[in-house]
Parts: sequence; C-alpha cells; structure tokens
Amino acid sequence: MAMEKVDYLVKGIPNQLLSMFRGFCSIYGKTESEGVIDLMIEYIEKNTSGDKANFKKIVDEYRGSAGKKSKK
Repeated sequence: MAMEKVDYLVKGIPNQLLSMFRGFCSIYGKTESEGVIDLMIEYIEKNTSGDKANFKKIVDEYRGSAGKKSKK
C-alpha cells in the first residue's frame, strides 16, 4: 500500500532564512521538500521518548519510496 501524503504550506518565512535553507539543500543534493521532511524527522526523533518502532517504520517507508523515485 502506498504511503499517504499531503502538501504543507508554510507562510511568513523570513527570506534570509529561506535562502540559507535552500543553499544547504542544494549543497546536500536535496529538494526543499526533502530538506523539510528530514528536519521534521530529526525533530520528532529528538523529542520522542519511548518506543519508536512505529516512527522508524514510517521513516523507513518514506525513505524507501523516496529512493525509488530518485532512481527513475
């Protein structure tokens, strides 16, 4: 079964921060969407205690589907 996905809009980002973020994404060969998702994953990992098995499963599924797209 395919992972359900949604679009997410962030308003009011200071232009200078967005420019720096875009630069880092470019350096690491990521799209802005991949960079934002990676930041979400990192934040959740750092702020979640206890069993992370379900979270790990979701991340692995996301990264697996993202890897398949980049190979096309």
